[in-house]
Amino acid sequence: MERIICVLIFALLSLQAQDEFIFWAELSNKDLILYHQSQSISSAMTQSEAVDEDFACELSYSEDDLNFLKKTALGVIDDEMPKALKLRFLNNHKESLFECFSKAEIRVSHTTKIQLLQAQSTTYLKFIPLRFRVYFANDKALIYQLIKQR
Repeated sequence: MERIICVLIFALLSLQAQDEFIFWAELSNKDLILYHQSQSISSAMTQSEAVDEDFACELSYSEDDLNFLKKTALGVIDDEMPKALKLRFLNNHKESLFECFSKAEIRVSHTTKIQLLQAQSTTYLKFIPLRFRVYFANDKALIYQLIKQR
């Protein structure tokens, strides 16, 4: 009975998205001055189905990354490391990910108020949440955006 429960738990854990993450960002500026910037990365709880991978970019490792990333017995970066380590790596490289997904779907809202001889402009940019996978190679991490098949 205990064996069956252990097998079921292992099966459920393997169904979780091991390599998928979600990225979204917001930027706001007022009178051409950036006053709010938010970038978030979270791990996906479910595995995407019927998706294609589109290469987004590659991220080089820093010395700090090499200290905490899990390595195999041969000394190469282990792609099967725990999801928490992958998320830590991605959070360390948020700015680079922002540049990676610059071609992603973006919503823009812009308003201009003119009163007497003064004008105020406000712009709001929102990166629609997107899913991506990360693969760890020997000298860099490869980022692939997931796109639904049509």
